[in-house]
Amino acid sequence: MNFNNLIKNPKPYAIAASEKIKNKLRVYFSKGNKVHCEICNWNGNGFFNGKCPKCNSLPRTRLIPFSLRHFGLIKNNLNILHIAPNLNEYNYVKNTFQNIKQYDRLNIRAVPHINMEQDITKTDIAENTYDLVIVWHVLEHIVDDEKAASEIYRILKPKGNLLMSVPIYPKGNMVTYEDPSIPYEDYMKVHGHPDHCRSCGMDYCKRFEKVGFSTKLLNVYQNEDLKKYGLSKDHVVWAFNK
Repeated sequence: MNFNNLIKNPKPYAIAASEKIKNKLRVYFSKGNKVHCEICNWNGNGFFNGKCPKCNSLPRTRLIPFSLRHFGLIKNNLNILHIAPNLNEYNYVKNTFQNIKQYDRLNIRAVPHINMEQDITKTDIAENTYDLVIVWHVLEHIVDDEKAASEIYRILKPKGNLLMSVPIYPKGNMVTYEDPSIPYEDYMKVHGHPDHCRSCGMDYCKRFEKVGFSTKLLNVYQNEDLKKYGLSKDHVVWAFNK
């Protein structure tokens, strides 16, 4: 075995193990009161490359609790639908909302913490089922997002809320761009991600207003708590009401 090559080109599992050890040390030695991760409740002196050392949450994930508080959506006894949540998002919602009547997690493919394997553009969910729907950095992957918007509107109760964020690409983009003729292999070059079928702009909310939603906007860059909660000034959140 060539140990020089191993050191220069460590295996992925070795890198992951090394990072895990680093994070454990960071959790302990970087305790403080400068930053707070609302996903796992870690308090420290700073995040590391945008990540929380305890739960590995990213700025976009930490924006969920911030946005729920900003729009006053953390309430008791709700029926909640969470579309394609990652594990951190799921754990946060499960541990934060009190006396949840129903908390469904929907994804088009089987994932351990998902309980509904369905396509959000055509579900078998009864109309007027949920008080709150959360869709976080998902719709930029869905080709027929207007069908998804209509379906979410249908399954929300009257006066129900949709909390939604998509990546704005390129930064500051005002007008959503998509072209169905663009081949999948060119998505990265055109949309900045290999699985994004559009470049969302600040006008993306109009697709939801078109199906009947009213809109409230949160521009994160206007908030003084960016550093404390480890958020990105480039992220945008909409709260829609039925």
